[in-house]
This record gives sequence, C-alpha cells and structure tokens, in this order.
Amino acid sequence: MKIVDLSHPYKMGMTQFPGTPPIDVKQIAQIDEGGFRVTDFHSIVHVGTHCDAPAHCLKGAKTMDQIPLDEFIGHAVIVDVCVDNEKEIQPDVFKNYDIKPGDIVLLRTGYSKYWGTTKYVEDSPYLSEATAQALVDLKIKAIGMDFLSPDKVEDTTSPTHKIFMKNNVHIIENLNRLNEIDKPRVFFAAAPVLIDKADGGFTRAFAILDN
Repeated sequence: MKIVDLSHPYKMGMTQFPGTPPIDVKQIAQIDEGGFRVTDFHSIVHVGTHCDAPAHCLKGAKTMDQIPLDEFIGHAVIVDVCVDNEKEIQPDVFKNYDIKPGDIVLLRTGYSKYWGTTKYVEDSPYLSEATAQALVDLKIKAIGMDFLSPDKVEDTTSPTHKIFMKNNVHIIENLNRLNEIDKPRVFFAAAPVLIDKADGGFTRAFAILDN
C-alpha cells in the first residue's frame, strides 16, 4: 500500500488568499529551558490545504462540526485539466471520465508547482458556473483542487462556491502532489479538523494507492 500526502505544510510566510491575516507559527517553550517544546499556532481556518463548510458562504448553513466525516472520505476520480491557455475550467473536461454518484472529484492542473509564488494567487485557475453545476448534476459529494479556489480570486460573490454549497458538495482547496498519483481512481481522505461552529477546517489530505 502506498500513501500520497496531498497537503501543504503550515508555516510562516506561506501562500494565502489575498487579504487574509497571515499565519503565525512560533515556538514558545523549549526543552532546554522548561523541559518541553510547545508550538503556538494562530491562523484563520481557510489557509493551506483545507475544507470549506457551507457556512463559509451561506448564512445559516452547516458549520464544519455539523458535517459527517464520511462526506470528505471515499473513492476519488483524478481529472486532468490543462490550464496553460485558458484559466476558466469548462464542463467538457469531464466527458472522458467515469464519474459516479458519491464520488469525490480531484482536479489536477499541476498548479501546485507554483505554490509559494505570486502566480499561484494572481493567475489561478477557476471553475465556470456551468462546470460547478455539471458536477452537481453528476451527484458527486466533494470537489478537490490543486489551486487556490473554485472561484475567480477577484470575484467576491463566490458563485461556484455557492453552487456547490447549496447542493451539499464539499470543497477542498490547495491540494498538493496530485502528480504523484498514477491511477485514475484512488481512495481519498481529507478529514477536516473538528472546530466547533467553524466555517472551514485544516486537513491532512491523502490518497491510498493499492499495490
């Protein structure tokens, strides 16, 4: 059995969505001084590889603690998407894939290679509203991506987020190392950290590849 870690590490200065407060990670106790080491961590929940709860964009919607864990775990289809010439992802990218109800779809654009650069944020791929609706119609349970957001960064109305969230399709952003998956379907997990009434959650996403 092979496990592929699909998360970015949390650290000072890491890539974040524009306008969000920077993550702060530091050691506040050392073994030589007090007998143990302690890390102090301050961050919003929408940083790094993370899951969005519907409450992130919809008033009165479910928070992360209200979502069953199995909605972030299951069989996933890897969908390759070329964004070299066009950043808006259209529905036709799914036409050659066998996507079943209850699947998780993972969009592999290769954009994680730009993590830590301005290009990752300023020139990120995104999904058209028609693409979001097409995925909803396929009855998937979650959508993951190796880029910043399903919406265009500068679009503050978040239309694709809302299409997914209104239809109980969960969003997993900023996946890493999808290029290390050499199978069309894998078992995938992105269990979010359990924070009471949170609108999102950090996750250690991974894929399991059978030998």
